Amino acid sequence: MAQAPRASPTVAHRVLARRLQRVRVEQARLSPAQAAALVGTTHMTIRRIESAATRINPDQIERLLRAYGMHGNELRALLDQTREAAEPGWWHPRYQKVMTAPYQHWIALESASSAIRLWAPGHVPGLLQIPAYTAALYRALHPDAPAARVELAVELVQERQRRRRERGARLWTILSAAALHPAIGGPAVRRAQHQALEASLAEPRTALQILPLAAEAHPLLSAPPVRHLRVDADIPDHVVEHRPAATTVTDDEDTVARWRLALDHTAAAATWPTTLAPHLPPEENRHG
Repeated sequence: MAQAPRASPTVAHRVLARRLQRVRVEQARLSPAQAAALVGTTHMTIRRIESAATRINPDQIERLLRAYGMHGNELRALLDQTREAAEPGWWHPRYQKVMTAPYQHWIALESASSAIRLWAPGHVPGLLQIPAYTAALYRALHPDAPAARVELAVELVQERQRRRRERGARLWTILSAAALHPAIGGPAVRRAQHQALEASLAEPRTALQILPLAAEAHPLLSAPPVRHLRVDADIPDHVVEHRPAATTVTDDEDTVARWRLALDHTAAAATWPTTLAPHLPPEENRHG
């Protein structure tokens, strides 16, 4: 039973994996090795299935469930769930060429999140970007990218925004005022991006706080961009840290709790603006 790796399991896949583990432990009362022996595989294969680290094989899962003693309506329901979880994420295959493996990992979580909380210290985050801003930022990070790839990266961000609005997920962003100053894409693009942020202040299920340049020391002072993702499913909260050398995704309880507390304390020091004017570059305020 050779297993093909899957880089970006969907949340439905993760939920199925956790349920398979519970059935093995709580109903069948089998160890991974015992379960593997029943279906002629290895305990590592069972571990990979239960951590969503391999593609879904419906026939294999059915053999496991029958070996665990499942039958009737309960078995049929889990097999239906298996078929649904085997469907690829919406980003496959169109957007994969502009997505790293970590990007695919956390986008699966973001795409099912009911609440998204962001710390943005250096630039406007993707879920609030206008297309020209996204394109300029992508070109800066990928100077050799062909125009078609830039367009695809922009389309991906716009699709993320559309899906977030469609499912009604809450978005809460703490934006450092410093992120409003870089002229990403030039002064005209920066001004248009600021106008879009102004409009977002009135959007439902969208909260935007600004941490002033003159703010005192706070827990996120030297932190990278961070996102806290809450999923309404059998999945714990996750935190994504976007560091220059690597993006990390974790559901470790202690790590998530530390970041959540840091976000809470920083939010307490941030403002709830009715306008961005006090935080904009002086030249932009002078020229409107």
